[in-house]
Amino acid sequence: MRNFPCLLLVFQVALPGSLSALAEGQVSPRASQKDSPSLSNTSRKTDMPTFETLKAMANAAREADEVPEAIRLYTELVGIRPNWTEGWWYLGTLYYEKDQYTDGARAFQRFVTLEPKNGQGWAMLGLCKYQTKDYVTSLEHLGKGRELGLAGNEELARVVRYHQAVLLTLGRQFEAAQELLNGFAVEHRESDSVLDALGMAVLRISDPLEELNSVQKEMIRQFGKAAFLAGERKASESRKLYDELEEHYRNRPNVAYAYGVSLLAEKEPERAMTYFKEELKRNPNHVASMLQIALQTMSSGKFEEALPYAKKASTVDPENFAAYYALGRIYLGLNDVPSAITMLVRASKVAPDVPGVYFVLASAYTRAKKPAEAARARAEFARLEALDKERRGEATGEDTKSNALEKSGPL
Repeated sequence: MRNFPCLLLVFQVALPGSLSALAEGQVSPRASQKDSPSLSNTSRKTDMPTFETLKAMANAAREADEVPEAIRLYTELVGIRPNWTEGWWYLGTLYYEKDQYTDGARAFQRFVTLEPKNGQGWAMLGLCKYQTKDYVTSLEHLGKGRELGLAGNEELARVVRYHQAVLLTLGRQFEAAQELLNGFAVEHRESDSVLDALGMAVLRISDPLEELNSVQKEMIRQFGKAAFLAGERKASESRKLYDELEEHYRNRPNVAYAYGVSLLAEKEPERAMTYFKEELKRNPNHVASMLQIALQTMSSGKFEEALPYAKKASTVDPENFAAYYALGRIYLGLNDVPSAITMLVRASKVAPDVPGVYFVLASAYTRAKKPAEAARARAEFARLEALDKERRGEATGEDTKSNALEKSGPL
């Protein structure tokens, strides 16, 4: 079944654009022509009563929650009119309700083929793909749905955000996952599913939750709760729980790191560094700790001291854009502009959608007296920043002013 109970409300999704008109029977002649195959006037007159009768029967079955009958009728209807978008939409949602996700994906694939700019259709296609465990495609479609917009449907937006976060965690993009999940804390929408997903992101656990033992699950739930309290701006409660968890689960993987990150959020970088170094003692190849130390060290102007941490991080994890980003900033601090540009360009190749990389790259090109390249980097930064700000506002329920450097690190 579903991983997010509120998805049962999917039938409340407002039909976008022409779909609302179709549902009410308020379709202009031009719209009707688009949604019908090419027919002669005679055949259309013969077809319309049959189609309208079947449509009324299908709608009645759907509204009466007679799902199998509604599916049968809508299938017949889209057979008559293959370009009837409303029919494909309802067929997809009905299949989803019946947990027939492969069939649902086919219906929504047809829907987005007819309505390629419809974000809700892409979102539902992504949710179907999630349930069939086609995770790469699911993440792509969910992202496209959010990018196109979900027509103000906040319930669907929350479902999409949750599943995106789970997929990002499976793909080891823990910081991006946590950012999405923090929105639920801002909205005060606590649930076990959200706490578990948040705990896994905080503890950097990419294994499926169902494969973990009961002790791990309890630890994950508790760390998720601590992070959720922090997102709710309940700092004292969050700190108390984090302190208890650090003591109880000390020496377990990523606990010292998670505790250090929580200290950073409370503006205690010196204490945080102690725990990042503690994590490195436990695991000398802990890339996230290396990068935290590198970024915190260079923020104090100690670029030479930061350099070996960033270098090792890029060696251990050559696909980690943040390592190249950190190296780029460090080389800029050391006035080695050519090396900085090389590292920042590499970061942009690994993560082409992170605005902060282009922000720093523009600065590097300016210092290298390359105005054309600097202008291109600034333009790309502005484009990505606008898109990122829109996504962040949707994710947190706030119109937050983004910070390029904060969003660019591994944090």
